[in-house]
Amino acid sequence: MQTLTERMQLGSDENIIRVVRKHWFILLRDTIGPILLFLAPLVAYFFIKDRLLEFEAIAALRAAEHADAALLFFISWWGLLMWLLVFFVWTDFYLDMWTLTNRRIIAIDQRGFFRRVIASFRLERLQDISVEIHGMIATLLDFGDLRAQTAGHDVEFTISGVPHPREIKKHIFEIIDHVFRARKIHSHEPKDE
Repeated sequence: MQTLTERMQLGSDENIIRVVRKHWFILLRDTIGPILLFLAPLVAYFFIKDRLLEFEAIAALRAAEHADAALLFFISWWGLLMWLLVFFVWTDFYLDMWTLTNRRIIAIDQRGFFRRVIASFRLERLQDISVEIHGMIATLLDFGDLRAQTAGHDVEFTISGVPHPREIKKHIFEIIDHVFRARKIHSHEPKDE
């Protein structure tokens, strides 16, 4: 099975230089909630069930013939729902990316399980890249948002939570400088007649 970067249609002289994904902390931050929510019914059932039985309504439900089966069904259903949420977060984390080539930037934004927005712009059209780092954790772990502004159409491409955003910005400008230097050299070469 081909990965997403292998399935990209690149030009004949176009090479992938770098793939930029979100920082690992973004995945951790977004999955900790569903994991805690997954554990909540289990903790409630195994550790505080004796306390819950003190309430008459819950004790009456517990005395019912199929109460344990219904409770097991609810916990299983809840676990499946939380697993689906974790998988959704992981899918969004893994498939949101910027692919830097020697000709363009390809921005892939995964929106749900079955919807993906892919946009690209040539490096010549790049007008500005801004870096935004918000908060103490982002500053300490060095991750933030990259926003690329293109010339002409006032289109902005954004990827959030990328590691080392200032380094990536510098790398993009190095690629652009290299491409323009190579074009300048090729434009000054004598033509064969």
